Amino acid sequence: MKIQYNQKNESDIVINFVFYDSKKIKDFIIKKNGYLTEDLENKIAYLYIDEKHANIDGLTKVIDSFASSIKRNYQINTESLTSHFDIYDALRILIMRLDFHSSVLFKKSIDDLKEVKKFKPQISLIINTFDEKHVDNYVKKIKIISNSVKSARFLQSMPENFLNSEQLAHYVAKDLKQIPEIQVTVFTKSNIEHLGMNLLLSVNKGSTHEPRVVILEYNGDPESKQKTVFVGKGITFDTGGVNTKGYHTEGMKYDMSGSVVAAFALKALAKLKAKVNAAAIMCITDNRSAGDASLPENVYQSMSKKWVEVVDTDAEGRLVLADGIFYSASVLKATTIVDIATLTGSLKFALGETYSGVWSTSDEKWEKLKEASLTTFEKIWRMPLHEDYHKENKNSKVADLKNYSSKVPCDHNQAAMFLKEFTKGVDFIHCDIAYTAAKDQVAQGVLIPTLVEFALNLKS
Repeated sequence: MKIQYNQKNESDIVINFVFYDSKKIKDFIIKKNGYLTEDLENKIAYLYIDEKHANIDGLTKVIDSFASSIKRNYQINTESLTSHFDIYDALRILIMRLDFHSSVLFKKSIDDLKEVKKFKPQISLIINTFDEKHVDNYVKKIKIISNSVKSARFLQSMPENFLNSEQLAHYVAKDLKQIPEIQVTVFTKSNIEHLGMNLLLSVNKGSTHEPRVVILEYNGDPESKQKTVFVGKGITFDTGGVNTKGYHTEGMKYDMSGSVVAAFALKALAKLKAKVNAAAIMCITDNRSAGDASLPENVYQSMSKKWVEVVDTDAEGRLVLADGIFYSASVLKATTIVDIATLTGSLKFALGETYSGVWSTSDEKWEKLKEASLTTFEKIWRMPLHEDYHKENKNSKVADLKNYSSKVPCDHNQAAMFLKEFTKGVDFIHCDIAYTAAKDQVAQGVLIPTLVEFALNLKS
């Protein structure tokens, strides 16, 4: 995507947005929402938006529909949106959504062997402004965030036979090592054993690949003691283990989404040279059943020294996160911990596939996260942390905690309370993206923009 200030390319068609209440709408313009009327002779086109869609959600849908079907080069006159939208909001939507639809995701095809040059339509944004420097800085920021989303989505889309736990760790480490400001540490199985991350190791017992923990650190404000740590669930494929999912495994390659969201949110902060201290932890393995796989009712000691009874091997996400969260609090000395995970199936009954669920021990930091989501237009909803949801977690006859109980119908709340046990009292936010990480088998890179803005908000 090209950004052009106060100029246009005479060879491409210029798109103007036309709204239902625009004055002097030309008679030949088709007044149907999202319809593009082209005047090829004059190299101009009109994209119509009706009253129902003259809002951020509506604009997003119009851009999505347009971007997924373009056949030629266009230039978008962003000024034509300013009658109904703030220019910065409009630019964010345009850049993020146009980049989303032009992203290259994983796909293997026999066509890969052919040297066929396909025409790729180009979209340019024409920005007419007297404050070019300020707008340019804003555009660069959104492009950095958008690039992180694209990187995460590519990894999300890869199947496990191309991206196992060892490969995922290698790919991310290689990528982020290119940024001098990021310190990259990769823990192998022996390192993980030495640290006592036995909950993560228990999930890995049935795997043919070693687990990995990737630690990414960025210290943009050395004088501050504040540190935000993102902890991401990185299950490269989830069969459910011995408590098998059976045939219900479609989309389980996306169970590593939280780990790449954490990693690439951190990358964006580093690329922005943000004056914040932040880190990301990727807790990576697959969850499968094999000869030495963890069994239901097995008991393991976590890094925190608390013992956990594994009632259900398909509640593995909270196990790997527990060790990562404790590492954040005890070793990285986090002042805010945010975990991101495709964690619970029950969340669908509470929020459907529209909102990501959020649990927070801090009202103040929830407000900061909410403010960030309103800036990025990502949908989040606060869920309750209450001791009533924790009773069954503490009801094991053989350990300090158990990882699941079928007696609690809202397992999403139960899981959040389980994770809270490993925070050492540090301010904690849990984000469940089980039904927003991918939609219709398309990776979304969800919450990366919001986490970046959240980290920046904590500074203010």
